Amino acid sequence: MYTAVNLGSGVYQVDVYDQEPGRTSCYLILADKVALIETGPSPGAGHIMSALKSLAVRPQDVEFIIVTHIHLDHAGGAGVVARELPAARVFVHPRGARHLTDPSKLIAGARNIYGNKFDSLFGEILPIPSERVFTPEDGEVIDLGGRELSFYHTPGHARHHFVVHDPQSRGVFGGDALGVRFKALSELVGFDFTLPSTPPTEFDPASAVQTMDRMSGLDLENIYFTHFGKAGGAPAILERNRELVSVYESVGLEIIAGGGGAKDIEEALWELAMNELRPYGFSDRLHPAVQFLSLDLKLNAEGIAHFLEKKK
Repeated sequence: MYTAVNLGSGVYQVDVYDQEPGRTSCYLILADKVALIETGPSPGAGHIMSALKSLAVRPQDVEFIIVTHIHLDHAGGAGVVARELPAARVFVHPRGARHLTDPSKLIAGARNIYGNKFDSLFGEILPIPSERVFTPEDGEVIDLGGRELSFYHTPGHARHHFVVHDPQSRGVFGGDALGVRFKALSELVGFDFTLPSTPPTEFDPASAVQTMDRMSGLDLENIYFTHFGKAGGAPAILERNRELVSVYESVGLEIIAGGGGAKDIEEALWELAMNELRPYGFSDRLHPAVQFLSLDLKLNAEGIAHFLEKKK
């Protein structure tokens, strides 16, 4: 039986094995009312159900399913999981609700990108009845029974993004708005190695910086990253990723002005990462933990290029 990882303060992490271990986390908050934050893509739903069973939580006892945004690696499994958790209300940003009740456009767009890999990556994507979908406003609070969660609308990564603040754990469930944490690299270098997440098509540097600044105003110690895991020292991580967003934009501006494109930006982002990693013994990109950066750096470069080309 799959066992969830106890992170303390009633928070449990579930790895949904999105393509490989250590890529995508979902989180369970066990309070008087149980909440699931993120579902991952549909193929991981079985891991969530197994984790609930290991914690002696009945499916009908989960009252909240919360997805930080509608990208398929975060919410693709929402329909399947909602079917398995019949009492749960599904919370999503107001801009994302229509894509949960009718995911046809999400499916078509993803099939266009992923082609014949779509089914193995994302599986079945089911619509959720509209009466089960709720759209919290910025600053809205829900009560898990003496434990409150607050929603903050956090553009930058995507306009349909919110994060969830949990004062009891001094934590925030950041989705992708606050960056990504690379588990294997973090363990090897001895600190939480994070990067901002700047993919197309809605990435906006100014909004991303404003989001980091806003979250810095909360009393935070922990960030629960969907990709991947819990990190302490939240203020320093927010400052780091805020600065990197500005660096990424500056690098992209210089390259685009010189006639370059996304591939050139990707190479520049690789060099920034390697400059940071070389003192820890990583001399090239072939180490498996370093190769794990590949997809993120490619998408980050494409997002920077897309934003700058659109701005022109």
